[in-house]
Amino acid sequence: MKQLFEVYGWPLASFFSACVVLWLTILIVLPQFFMVELSFRFEDRGDRLTKIVNDLDVLYRDKGTKEYDLANGPACNTLGMINPMMTGDSSCAQFSEEDKLRLEQQLSEIEDRIQSLLVEEQNLKEAKAQQFPYSTKNYTAMSGLHAWTLAKTVGFSLIVTLIALAACYPVAYTLALQSGPVKSAILFTALFVPYAVNELMRIYAWLTVFDLHGLLNAFLAFVGYASFASDQVIIWYRFPGTVLVVLVYTYILFMVFPIYNTMATLDKNQVDAARDLGAKSWRIHWRVIIPHTKPGIAVGCIMTFMLAAGSFSVPYIITRGLQPKWYTQLIYDKFFESSNWNLGSAYSFILLLICILFILAVMAIFRVKLRQLAQ
Repeated sequence: MKQLFEVYGWPLASFFSACVVLWLTILIVLPQFFMVELSFRFEDRGDRLTKIVNDLDVLYRDKGTKEYDLANGPACNTLGMINPMMTGDSSCAQFSEEDKLRLEQQLSEIEDRIQSLLVEEQNLKEAKAQQFPYSTKNYTAMSGLHAWTLAKTVGFSLIVTLIALAACYPVAYTLALQSGPVKSAILFTALFVPYAVNELMRIYAWLTVFDLHGLLNAFLAFVGYASFASDQVIIWYRFPGTVLVVLVYTYILFMVFPIYNTMATLDKNQVDAARDLGAKSWRIHWRVIIPHTKPGIAVGCIMTFMLAAGSFSVPYIITRGLQPKWYTQLIYDKFFESSNWNLGSAYSFILLLICILFILAVMAIFRVKLRQLAQ
């Protein structure tokens, strides 16, 4: 902080500090606090209070219908007939005194029922307000199927991370230690240019590969292993491997760049010295390159795992509804389909805790500290 004030002066340094504090508060601290608070408030959708709210909604609609009929006459278009209010035909818009009395009696009964439910609702709300509002029921309410979905998502994310690490380590090694400036520039361009396209466009581009009449089935039909005429094609959307492939492709740069950045700082003389002393290639990597690159590998694994575990668009688009849902889709359903923000917040916080545990596990495995990851 002292260096920041010395370089930029107190006006700019204070402005930068205020922006950082505001950003952390509004975009990180407050949303997380709000979600955690919601996650510990259990909303029982089957309790008496919820049933009263639903019953009141039905009664209010019924009351509005009967008030309209009483004021304007009965509706004549319920069986596909033309509404007499539209045609001027009042043949079915006439109420007998008996009908009016019957409707008024029904309306009175509905109003009495509404008043009774409102009193009961108020009593239940007051009783509920006196109870301790927080519990862990949202965390223990997860069904076995949802727990399996969470385990599957975490497992697939680990597989994506390992595949990306295996694919990116040789690429980073080639860029950092085996290529000259020109070759490195060409390889970087080849890596970076496809990612200049919007992520959704890249995901949809994979649909042209895995589609029923896509590139893969077209190639299989060309070599004789499939036939479009007889519908003998492979439905690639059913295979979990399609999601893994697209996830690896989508987030691979987040693995290769941290590894390259740390590997590029390695003194090549250390590699040459190890080779001159007779060390084999695998031993050079194990004893020289990997220990130096551990912070970059850790950052790459953390970023790839968290992005894969939190991915929504890739599994949603690629599976086309032919595979079990990803855990992020369950969270979306809780928030926007069921409108149960309490349970959705608990599901989100569980995923956040798993990501934090993964970060701590990676730091322990690679024996790196938080300061090394930040560098």
